[in-house]
This record gives sequence, C-alpha cells and structure tokens, in this order.
Amino acid sequence: MYPWLTTAWRQWYDKLLAGRLAHGWLITGPSGLGQALLAQQMATGHLCAHPATTGPCGLCHACQLLARGHHPDLLALGAENERALGIDAIRELITKLNATPQLGEGKVAIIHHAERMTEAAANALLKTLEEPAGRSLILLLSEYPDRLLPTIRSRCQRLALHAPALPDALHWLQAQPGGETAAPIHLVLNQGAPLRALDYLTSGLDRQRQTLFQALSSYLQSRQQLPALLAAFEPVMAQAVDWLSLLLLDALKCQAGASSTDYRMSDAQMLIQRLAALPTARLLALHQGLRQLQSTEEAFATAMPSLHLLAWCRLFYFEENHAVS
Repeated sequence: MYPWLTTAWRQWYDKLLAGRLAHGWLITGPSGLGQALLAQQMATGHLCAHPATTGPCGLCHACQLLARGHHPDLLALGAENERALGIDAIRELITKLNATPQLGEGKVAIIHHAERMTEAAANALLKTLEEPAGRSLILLLSEYPDRLLPTIRSRCQRLALHAPALPDALHWLQAQPGGETAAPIHLVLNQGAPLRALDYLTSGLDRQRQTLFQALSSYLQSRQQLPALLAAFEPVMAQAVDWLSLLLLDALKCQAGASSTDYRMSDAQMLIQRLAALPTARLLALHQGLRQLQSTEEAFATAMPSLHLLAWCRLFYFEENHAVS
C-alpha cells in the first residue's frame, strides 16, 4: 500500500469492520495515485474470510486466490483501453454479480474508467447499484467523475484520492529505482502523482522533453533547424503539446514580470526568456495553435509531420527576421 493511500484505506476498512459499508463506491482522483491498487485492496478486505483489525489476513484461501489473481468472485471491467463501456458488457457483469458466489458470501465488481460507460450502460447499472444481489460490492474508478451520470454518482459513496504533499511525494519518488534523480518539476509536470512521475522518469520522457526544448531553442535561432524540431516533436506528440503549452505560459508570465519561481518549467529558464522576447500576440497565437493541434486527429494519425504541426512551427517565423538570439 502506498503511503498516501493509507488514510483513505483506513476510513473505508473501518466501515467494513463496523458493518456500515455501502455497496457502491466511487473512487476518484488523478491517474498515478494507485486507484486500481486501492480497489484491489478493498476487494481483498471484502472477500477475506478472516479479516483482522489491521487488514485482510493474507492467509485464507480467498486472500491467496486474490494474490494470484484467480478469485472467481472478483469481477473487473474496463481495465483495457476501450473507448467506451457498452451496455452489453455491463449486462454481462450484472449477470455475473447476480449469480451465487463460488466462495464466501459475496462478490466484488471493479469498473475501471467508469466515466467511459455509455448512457445506456450507466442506466443499466442503476438498479444493481440500488439493490445489489447478496453481499455484493461495486467499485467504480474514475479520473473524471463529473462525466458520470448524476444518478450514478448519487448512488455511490465517494472516496476521493489526493496527491500527497510535494516533499512527501518527492521523498517517496527518490527512494524508488529509476526515481533517484527526481526533482520537484517532475511531480509538477505529472499533477503531483508519484506513480505518474516515476513512469515519466523511467520511460525516458524527461530526456525527450529536454531534447524537444533544445531543438526548439535551436529553431528559434535558425529556421534551418526545423527538421530537428519535428524529429523531436513527433515521438512524444501528445505530451509535447502539454509541455510546450506550459512553456509558453511561462513565457507570458515572464513578460508580465513574474518571478522565475512561478515558472512551471523551472529548468528551462533560458528558453523561457528567449520566448518572452517574442511579441505577446505571437505567444498567444502559438498557445492557441497548440490547443488546435491537440484537438486535430490528423496531427496524431501518422508518423510523418502533419500539415498542422508544420503550420504551428512556422508561426515562430510568421514575420521575417524575428528569430530570437
């Protein structure tokens, strides 16, 4: 159990031990906090044959099956990257929930990315949320709970997860393999979520961000560096839009006289100053162009530079002879 989850876990588990547990729970919070791990622990607590005051026993047959991922009364849906959870999948889940448990007295259903349920699927789940069969527990996980139907939200107890304080998150991150060099900026870029920050570091995304910024710096000095900028942009298109948006906002802050301590991209101060030398209208146009680029599917549909990406890069040179030295 990650240290920032212990409070939420304890609150839920105390209700379980007291026999005051609601049958529907909505677990919310940004990705990278361990929603799925907490849901798994809740399922283990609910299905454990001999729960102790400190948590599941870990020794009973149910706990051992859960540890191996083979418990027949634990159901999961939506863990894959489906665009939507349709009514057929929800109906199948409900049918399994209504069947007699193979072990113990109840079942647990975990619905990942619950906001992906279609309206028909969500409506089909309502009755089960109101009157579940037997001792069933339904756990809905959502990074975007506002996208759920109000009727779904109102039938669930909410367990909101929050990012830990930055010093605590940084201490944990630096103690993990691959996170030894972590700095506050790596958490800032990942919504303060330690698991996201760790994946960001171990997957090499921070190196790619720095490569992109270096390519942009070179391009600001010479338009002949456009191919290098495109080459740095394309492998991380989705992330690059977010990084560059923050960078441009920092440049606007710089123009407004903000302190460098207010920058989100605190390790790119020289580049921020170069961008801040551009006209404000140009920075705003570049920022708006990134939003349009993000919303254009064509920009993400091919490994070749899209016309949209090329058009955005050329905004830097919309007027002749304004490259920043």
